Amino acid sequence: MKKLALATLVLALVSVSALAEDHGPRTCSNETLRGSYGFTITGERPVPMSTTIEQIVGTAITTFDGWGNFTQTDNIHGFTGDYVPNRPGTGKYTLNSDCTGTMTLHNNGAPFDLVLSIVVVDDGREVRTAVVDVSPAQMAIPPIMVTSNGRKIQ
Repeated sequence: MKKLALATLVLALVSVSALAEDHGPRTCSNETLRGSYGFTITGERPVPMSTTIEQIVGTAITTFDGWGNFTQTDNIHGFTGDYVPNRPGTGKYTLNSDCTGTMTLHNNGAPFDLVLSIVVVDDGREVRTAVVDVSPAQMAIPPIMVTSNGRKIQ
């Protein structure tokens, strides 16, 4: 009987311990993104000064300030050979409580800003993005189909 009571007590303690570790749904705010993230970038974009679409790959380091602002340095290489190394950019972001949000990125020298849909995962250690628009929206350009995945730099 003592063994059964002891086993029941151990099982109850393990269950309570597991429940204590479950913090429930994660809530996010702009403060969730603070620090530097390394991104890989892939997709398609219009070739500058043309109507041709090209495939691109690249990397970026983006630093979020926790208040809704960020800086970025990217290195994007296009299929046509277009490459601007260490291109600086700045922007703003808004993160909703469900860890979705938006970013607006202005790359130096670009005639428009990129509007990205974002989702933050893994308790703020990872950010996934997709370009969804350009600003100003009246810019008549072919669609930019670019996604990126960023991981917090430790």
